[in-house]
This record gives sequence, structure tokens and C-alpha cells, in this order.
Amino acid sequence: MRLLLPLTLVWVLLLPEALAGSLEQCRSLRERREALAAEAISAEIALVQEMRSRLCPELHRQADGANANRQEFTPIDYQALLLCRRRAEQLIERTRPVHYRNRLGFTYYTEAGADLARQADARAREMERQACAG
Repeated sequence: MRLLLPLTLVWVLLLPEALAGSLEQCRSLRERREALAAEAISAEIALVQEMRSRLCPELHRQADGANANRQEFTPIDYQALLLCRRRAEQLIERTRPVHYRNRLGFTYYTEAGADLARQADARAREMERQACAG
């Protein structure tokens, strides 16, 4: 019984340090996963914008020029812009190979986006192995 008490005391004293290290590691993994996922999505958004600019150059210029912080009003035909975006997405689906589908089912058509998404998924798996929260 005498030996049990000092071991329990050592465990209680070391537990907060172990938890702090684990929490820091989980935070680091989560931040890296989120950064990689954001970069991956940005690559796919750039592809759609590039395609949209080819299909509807005037609408694309209007959309890029619109800025809520500016005081001048630029009318935009949002229905036409939406249709153009759909056409761009459909063209990408028909003409580009799928490089990767992430854990959530999002499709990546760019190699850069796919690589970044794979890395983000690897961080998510590591978080699961370490029992990190979401």
C-alpha cells in the first residue's frame, strides 16, 4: 500500500503535462488540416473561376469588379452569373479527370487541390488515431 500512494501521486502530478501535450498536438493537427483543406478548396475555386472567365468573360469581369465596400453600384445579372457558373462546373466535370475525392466526398479536379486534400485527410486520420476532437 505504501508503494501505491507514491505511484498514484506521480501519476496525478504528470497527468496535466501529458494532457497539455496531447491538447497542443491535437490543436496543431487541426490547424494544419484546416489550412491544407482551405488551400485545396482554393485550387478548385480557381479552376471554376478560370473556366467561368472563358465562358462568360463580361460576367466574370463584373463579378470580379463587384465589391461591397466600394461606394459605386455595379449592376450584375446574378441569374446569368449562376448559369455561367453551372456551365463552367459541368464543363469541368465532363472534360477533367477526377484526381481525388476527399473523406467528405468533395471532388478535386486539380492535381494541386487533390494533393492538398490528401494531406488534409491524412491529418484528419491522425487526429482520429490520437482521439482528438473534430
